[in-house]
Amino acid sequence: MRFTRFIAVLTLLAPACLFGASREQQEMQRDIAQIQDQVRTLQSGFDQKMAALQVLVQQALDAANKANTGVSVLNAGVNQALEREVQNLDKEIKDGFRPVAAVTTKLDNVSNDTSELRNAVADLTTQLNKVQQQLSDVNLALKVMQAPPPPPPSAGSDPAASSAPPVPAATLYTNATRDMSGGKAELAASEFADFVKFYPDDPNAPFAQFYVGQIHYSQNKLDQAVMDFDAVLERFPDNKMTPDALFMKGMALKQNGHRDQGAAEFRLLIRKYPHSERSAQATDQLRAMGLSTATPAVKKKP
Repeated sequence: MRFTRFIAVLTLLAPACLFGASREQQEMQRDIAQIQDQVRTLQSGFDQKMAALQVLVQQALDAANKANTGVSVLNAGVNQALEREVQNLDKEIKDGFRPVAAVTTKLDNVSNDTSELRNAVADLTTQLNKVQQQLSDVNLALKVMQAPPPPPPSAGSDPAASSAPPVPAATLYTNATRDMSGGKAELAASEFADFVKFYPDDPNAPFAQFYVGQIHYSQNKLDQAVMDFDAVLERFPDNKMTPDALFMKGMALKQNGHRDQGAAEFRLLIRKYPHSERSAQATDQLRAMGLSTATPAVKKKP
């Protein structure tokens, strides 16, 4: 009899419990749907702002490249005009059309004007190079933001067995990029080096190795920077960072006094990646150095 009453009470209460549970599930599903809508809205806004920022960076790079090219053309024009003037003066001296003192005075004036103009062109070229470097840094920051997230560690993996640090790949890479952006260069370089050491197969490993070289380049550790960029080219060939590594290796060699070796890296970049942004910058560097942008022909094997 008691058991029958218990069954009856349970039968009466079951719909109410089920209704309560169903209501909670509906509210939870609604909250999840709202969160998903908010995430989609944020992602859409982020994508739009990212696309606009990329357009602005590309426009600024194009403007800097055109200005740098204009400086090179102006410098060449000045040299040609000076050569013509010197030739005309030399001819007039030989023909006896002008007194030597007047010619000397004019040559001195031309020399002074030329020196001032060359200094102005050199200052402008230096400023343009700085602008290009800053824009390149912005472009690299965009690449960091767009880089794929590191894959999560596989279930059941043993970090000690694989000699991996206790810090997961995603955490280590995030910490390194944050420290680099926050001005903690030494710490960021160490973290990026650890990332490459412990996660060499991660999609972000080429980025990490490049940023090690970028940090050393900014610290004027040019020999070390060249080795860092070489590591990108040797360990991660033909990836998204290859043109950047070629260009920055050329810049490090050039800044370190190895002009011909730097020019060789610029020409290799132009030959292998003619349509990349770095190729245009390498062309401007060669022109600023007064060198030809033509790449040597590759000899075919007999």
